[in-house]
Amino acid sequence: MNKIVYVLLGVVYLIYCILCRDKVTYFIREYSRTSEMTVIRPREFFRLQLKFSIFNSLYLIIYGISLYIFNLDKVFFIVGFLPFPFINLLLIMKSKTKGYVDYKIGKTYK
Repeated sequence: MNKIVYVLLGVVYLIYCILCRDKVTYFIREYSRTSEMTVIRPREFFRLQLKFSIFNSLYLIIYGISLYIFNLDKVFFIVGFLPFPFINLLLIMKSKTKGYVDYKIGKTYK
């Protein structure tokens, strides 16, 4: 039963990312606390954010299905959550390199 959690989370996150596609969402706590992000080109940024969110939800669904099919241990259940924030970090880095956002990192920004 706990192996289906990934599939359910993936479906819920897919619905969430489609409903909130015009909202800036990034889940990396360190960046949200210590940085200030300004969206320069919102249309392109939201499109890129939607692509990364769909990729993230598909990752969760596929990982959950593979956990269920191969009947993997609980260690793999816990390890599956690790790539989720890294995919969001890739979104921030990719949007910065394309010039969609401008952000400053430092302890003075909250």
